[in-house]
Amino acid sequence: MLFDRNMRAFAHTLVDRLFDHVETIESRPVVDWKSAPELREVIRTTDDPVKALLDYSIQLHHPSYMGHQVCPPFPAAILGDLVISTLNQSTAVWEMSPIGTVIEQEMIRWLADLASYPAESLGTAVSGGSAANLTGLLAARARWRARGGDGAAVILASADTHYSVARAASIMGVEHVVKIETDHRHRMSLDALERALRDHGASVLAVVATSGSTATGAFDDLERAREIAKDTWLHVDAAHGASVLLSDSLKHLVGGLDQADSFSWDPHKMLWMPLSLGAILVRDGQWLRRAFEADAPYLFHAERELDNIGAATIQCSKRADAIKLWLALKMSGTEPLREALEKVTAVTRYLHDRVVESSDFEAMHEPQFNIYCFRYRGSEEENLALREKLIRSGEAWITSTVLKGRRVLRVTMINPRTEKRHVDDMLASLRRLTR
Repeated sequence: MLFDRNMRAFAHTLVDRLFDHVETIESRPVVDWKSAPELREVIRTTDDPVKALLDYSIQLHHPSYMGHQVCPPFPAAILGDLVISTLNQSTAVWEMSPIGTVIEQEMIRWLADLASYPAESLGTAVSGGSAANLTGLLAARARWRARGGDGAAVILASADTHYSVARAASIMGVEHVVKIETDHRHRMSLDALERALRDHGASVLAVVATSGSTATGAFDDLERAREIAKDTWLHVDAAHGASVLLSDSLKHLVGGLDQADSFSWDPHKMLWMPLSLGAILVRDGQWLRRAFEADAPYLFHAERELDNIGAATIQCSKRADAIKLWLALKMSGTEPLREALEKVTAVTRYLHDRVVESSDFEAMHEPQFNIYCFRYRGSEEENLALREKLIRSGEAWITSTVLKGRRVLRVTMINPRTEKRHVDDMLASLRRLTR
């Protein structure tokens, strides 16, 4: 395959088809539901592979998509992905991607400055929150060992912490992850955290708090967690919630984030970047570098030590994903991001208000941001079946989870094109499907 006139024509046609697809998205179902065998038959027999993809994907750009924490990306960032793939730079080593390395460093510094992290902080782009949480905990272990930590380490984490924390502990060989109970607002109980710190003492490698939990979007009290943890490493999984820093009306939710020892941030969630673009930031950057010390003179030349991002990450093949954030900011600035953050928050609040005033649905909590759980006033089985009926109908897409032992319906308002009328339509569909 060459960069010839035929491929150029295909590329122009493809861009037009993609723009047409998004611009007419409401004429489609949120998903044209097919079973795995049916989809297998489609991909084996289609003579138009682009059409098959467009027709049978979940339509994240549809305003009635209110499902998982995967965003409909902004167009400038999508085009950034095209540039990244064309140039195919690897940012692990400076000499393989000089400008890509500098762009990533600038974007990490921009994120760090938003969080009021000090000049000695360090970070890197990663694939997402799971890799970021692992990286933050590896930095925590580097400091724990440097301070004499030995034997069986313990990680303390909220009961609602993302599963990637337990998985990171397993990868690291840490056998003990103590789950800290949550309070009535689904935030980590600070009293329970205090007891756990007393019980486990010097064995505690890190405390993990959350800003924007997966289940309910809850934000732990970071200022109090910092006070209670004292000099124990405090890592914050802020993959979902850190983006509120761009909004004056929302950034109070992450008050105290600047005092965390490390935190994760996923621009591919609430900064509307395409998958994948996550980030890990470490307040004292030396521990990030010490977590990944390696002898590789064929890659990491001493004279460029500070510019070799690969010295501070597990990745060697490292896509230049920070370019898409840089390009989006260059083209549009931060205002569209702020507006989108506040829009999805307001629509989530609207749904909460409609649920509270209803007689057939029950609110499970008050939303702080854009994740919300509620339930139909029926059995566990009815709630689970209701969600399945809704997504198969193609009228809307929501998720389901178990919250404090109860099956609930869950939404993530992540599409800035979602309006109040789409919320009303989703509730109307649920009501129709219960009959």
